[in-house]
Amino acid sequence: MTSHDRSYKNIILDARFQFKLLSYFLGLFFISSASFYTTTYLFFWKFKTKGLKVGIPDDHIFYKFLENQKSDMDTLFLGLVIFNFLLLLGVGFIVSHRIAGPLKKIKQQLKDLSPESDDLRLREKDFLQDVAPLLNELKGRMKS
Repeated sequence: MTSHDRSYKNIILDARFQFKLLSYFLGLFFISSASFYTTTYLFFWKFKTKGLKVGIPDDHIFYKFLENQKSDMDTLFLGLVIFNFLLLLGVGFIVSHRIAGPLKKIKQQLKDLSPESDDLRLREKDFLQDVAPLLNELKGRMKS
């Protein structure tokens, strides 16, 4: 089995941890998306209100123009939301995997810790790189 095959075999390493981390990311995504949409909605609403205050009649072409601009903005916003959602899921999954993988290896290493156990090795891009040398040093101390 190659390392390429292994990478697709265990896509979800720690479902509880990874989905919880992704849920935080998604929560922030929805809050920020809602706030950006609210900002654009208020911008166009205020623009219309200012037009009415300066005496532009309700049936003026200006308001049709504003509606068209808002519709275009909503379409662009929806496209951006979909793109950002997919980007966040992809990056969030990668980040959660680079945390969950080392945690899984560390837990296993701690369960099997003995002077004869193999050294803990993490992938180059994994988080928690500073823990591996500490565990390997602890294992080395057990020999003495």
